[in-house]
Amino acid sequence: MNIYINKIRDILVDLMPKHWYKIYLYFECSELGSTSGCYYIKTPGGSIIQYGEFIYNFSDENSERIKQGMYDILTNVRLLHEASIEKWTWGTMYISRDDYEPHCEFHNDIVSEDYWLQNRYKWEYQNFGVLAREDEFDSHVYKEMLKGPRGVLLLEDMESRVLAKNYTAIDKVFKLKHKSLESELEKHYNKVAKSIYKLTPLNWHRAKLHFDMNVNNPSVELLVYKTEDDSCITKYVENNDKEPAIISEVMYDLKNEVVAMIETFKFYNQNPFSGLVYTLTSNGEVSLELTYGDK
Repeated sequence: MNIYINKIRDILVDLMPKHWYKIYLYFECSELGSTSGCYYIKTPGGSIIQYGEFIYNFSDENSERIKQGMYDILTNVRLLHEASIEKWTWGTMYISRDDYEPHCEFHNDIVSEDYWLQNRYKWEYQNFGVLAREDEFDSHVYKEMLKGPRGVLLLEDMESRVLAKNYTAIDKVFKLKHKSLESELEKHYNKVAKSIYKLTPLNWHRAKLHFDMNVNNPSVELLVYKTEDDSCITKYVENNDKEPAIISEVMYDLKNEVVAMIETFKFYNQNPFSGLVYTLTSNGEVSLELTYGDK
């Protein structure tokens, strides 16, 4: 067997383009004499630079050499099949430039007009993450071919890919769920800081935003401290008729942003806080104090 395996390896390597790094070969061989296959070629970076079927429709200057090489590969696949002690119907070969050793696997699944393509599609999906010819997907055939936990998961994944092919909303939900809590909270922190900056005088040192949930009636209060002795110079609250309307609007925005922050905690299954002290310094440093419990 090794004679034919090494011959296949040598022919494949001889046919490779300049920048190849890994070769993946699929081949199948039926008892009736039909032999076919396909291959993938990858670069060191993992990109697929070439994919080919074993068919003879070349038109470039190397067509005769490539045609002869593919014919020789299929011939040696047939000879390998005949020389094998254990029966197999399809197999794979993997070659890397690291060692040039041919790594083979052989399988004795059904090979017929109905099944050999399913074997190949399964191999393509497992190795390259693509489901070939989604319009020809037949879940019943895959259920027969894919046995065991890995097969069930693979089947479910392929079915969902087919069903979700035109549903961009599913992609949006997936992306939303995979955002990090830290990155989302940072957006809230920045929005709070921008609102606070609107209310700070020139000689401020730090500002403290106090938030209390108060049983579905949240409230906020902003205290601004000056540089010299860290004494409070300004206090802002919501709905103060003695202050300009713009201040109430900013305080309203601050309250809503903190409420949105609580919803972010809930979305990521974190225990939501009921009270918050958000401290912002004049040089942009932020610190938080959170309290929990019903209020």
